Amino acid sequence: MSEVTPNFFLLGANKAGTTSLSYYLSQHPDVFMSEPKEPPFFGAEYDRGMAYYQRTYFRRHAGEKIAGDAATQHLHLPFVATRIAASIHDPLFAVICRNPVERLLSAYWHCVSRGFEFRPIEEVIDTNFRLLTEGQAFETEREAALYARVLKTRGDAGLVQDFCLYLDPGYYAQNIERYRAIFGKNRIKIVFFEDLSANAEAVTNDVLGFLGLTPVSGLDTRKLNQARSRTATRLLDHIATMPGIERIPLHLRTTAKQLIGQILTNRWNIKPPLSPALRRQLVEHYSPHNRRLAALTGRSLDHWS
Repeated sequence: MSEVTPNFFLLGANKAGTTSLSYYLSQHPDVFMSEPKEPPFFGAEYDRGMAYYQRTYFRRHAGEKIAGDAATQHLHLPFVATRIAASIHDPLFAVICRNPVERLLSAYWHCVSRGFEFRPIEEVIDTNFRLLTEGQAFETEREAALYARVLKTRGDAGLVQDFCLYLDPGYYAQNIERYRAIFGKNRIKIVFFEDLSANAEAVTNDVLGFLGLTPVSGLDTRKLNQARSRTATRLLDHIATMPGIERIPLHLRTTAKQLIGQILTNRWNIKPPLSPALRRQLVEHYSPHNRRLAALTGRSLDHWS
């Protein structure tokens, strides 16, 4: 393993195509994405130091120019941006923005499929609205320590149950402006999920250009990490922990994971629709955030409303 300091962060948002884009970028010979894709270091392991981060998540780095981290929680946890600034010189960032209502719904069903969430979505949203004013802002090191303690002791299920972070990742402009204030406008690339879905190779090459790399053609641009049933998720989680699984080439693991997920999800996945009243509430809630993002990017987002 070569000594490597990560220099690129695919910040999020979660359920907006970050797994797919990370996979597409990793096919470039000068890109190495962390293993696993979402290291918890800046959120929960920061006290272990950068050497731990490097040797744990970049141990197979082989001199690639770009070493990337794609932990989506970095986007909406304010304390992470300051930690990155204190640890890494001049990193580059990319953010994928998806219709925030659709992103929230996808995130909810993702948590349900993994057994982290058992509450009806109406209860979840009511709780999240309350916590926006009464809960943690995750701006201070004290709040960062609380986040780390919950993750270490109770895992992702504990984070979902205690902090209910469904709404927050969709505040794209607010989150992007935080990074711009620290790192500067030119170090952040904004991508839209609908563009990635329509032409994955073009978007990937656009990001590669932002990273200073040459474009590539013939990418494997299948969509990854799509919603799965709980049965599929449990089986795939079990397979991922089997001894020696990491020695199987990434493209073969990706193909097998996708196939198993599709088969079991098609058979057992049932998703009740979002009620019109709740959808209207969410659309209205996100409207000012969407207008702020439109002003930031110069792109009309009226269709999100």
